[in-house]
Amino acid sequence: MTEAIDLTKYGNRSYVRAVLGTQFDDMPQYVEYLRRAGEEVPPTVADRGTYQPQNKPLPYEYYLDPKYVPEEIEKIWKKKWQVACRAEDIPNVGDRVAYDVGPLSFLIVRSGENEFSAFWNSCRHRARRLCGSKPESGDMVQCPFHAWSYDLQGKLVWVPRWEEFKGVSPKSHSLRPVQCDTWGGNVFINPDLEAGPLSEALGVMPKHYGDCPQEDRYTAAWIKKKVRINWKSGLEAFLEGYHVLTTHPSGMPIFGSTYTQTDCWDDDKACVSRLITPALVPDGWVQNEVTPRLALELFCNTYGLPFPPEDRGATVADARAYAAEKTIDVHREQNGVDFTGRSVSYLVDMHQWFAFPAHFPWWGEGLSWWYNFTPLGDSPDECVMEIRWLRPIAKGAPRPPLPRCVEIDFHEQGRDYPETGQVGYIMDEDMENMEEVHKGMKAADPAEARPVLATHQEVRIRHFHEAYMKAMGISL
Repeated sequence: MTEAIDLTKYGNRSYVRAVLGTQFDDMPQYVEYLRRAGEEVPPTVADRGTYQPQNKPLPYEYYLDPKYVPEEIEKIWKKKWQVACRAEDIPNVGDRVAYDVGPLSFLIVRSGENEFSAFWNSCRHRARRLCGSKPESGDMVQCPFHAWSYDLQGKLVWVPRWEEFKGVSPKSHSLRPVQCDTWGGNVFINPDLEAGPLSEALGVMPKHYGDCPQEDRYTAAWIKKKVRINWKSGLEAFLEGYHVLTTHPSGMPIFGSTYTQTDCWDDDKACVSRLITPALVPDGWVQNEVTPRLALELFCNTYGLPFPPEDRGATVADARAYAAEKTIDVHREQNGVDFTGRSVSYLVDMHQWFAFPAHFPWWGEGLSWWYNFTPLGDSPDECVMEIRWLRPIAKGAPRPPLPRCVEIDFHEQGRDYPETGQVGYIMDEDMENMEEVHKGMKAADPAEARPVLATHQEVRIRHFHEAYMKAMGISL
């Protein structure tokens, strides 16, 4: 069994006081760490993003003042490519779901075997939403109010007592389309019909995911959490690993946040970034207290891997090798997918990407998650965090059924829902800070109401702020 260790001590104030003054003068970033360790560096990992944002941080008023909500809707949510759903959410022709973002709503339809269409979710008669909060299906889209009917491409095909509606025709009153495209099993929309293609908005990401196809995955767990916080500060909590010291103490013996690498890419069309943190490399804050063997035992316990035999895990290299071997075994047994030959980096480390404005896909098997953040209604004080755990599917294997979406209200926690597992527990740790951040923004002295951001650890937040300000036309 794993030796007893008080993981909570790392996150309490007395421990933080104990490490005051600690500096990491020779703490290599992720790629350099792998090279020093003599470990394989995957080509996509070695391909560094070199963009350095130069903007000032965004003032808190943009998170708090309701006057900016309509402007964000017009300049971001009506203009940018955003994830509306996964293709597996609407697996059959005629299946459809609503995608709500702020006060907007869109109808996403599987209009053909490999075709998706998206429309403003509003009947052309008297604006009744055509699809509500639950998925629907059928060979046509019919308004529940007065039965105006549209085909799966949005064409108006029938109006009861059509003779009374002079000038109403399929040409003039079909559903209003929005741009729709797919990447990695995700269905994206963009309400701006003049916007450039999705491929431009994703930048280097499709190339980097060539050996980790997201379309060959299924949703193993699905969570939507309502949070009393602005959507921007909600997602910013996941753009850095700087908060691990006091927010995720249980992870420090397993994940080396102090070795985290950050990369940004920006070509004025795409704003994407990446964070990579090694597993089974004890965090710099606890490296003198945690042995490689203990890190391995904790990792295996967390990931449900077989407990290591006594002769494994004496070194960091062997601990990582054992975890990678057992990760291969688990996927072969559970999913029929063989990852033999893949790098240790791919199998156990955390590779988290971000695409503006709000999507977080993950690369590899270390943590194969997917996040998305959207504003809730007209309020600057509320948002929805959507989380999925995406597991690989063997080629030709049937896709497992979509799990129930666990919808967690403002006052509830992930741990209230056992099916959320480790994902829900980690989410709870983050939520303990997020709402207090929003309250703290309101409590800040107006004369100094903007964050102070680190040059490396928080560069992805700087990048997000820069992209936001460009989109909104803000000059500070």
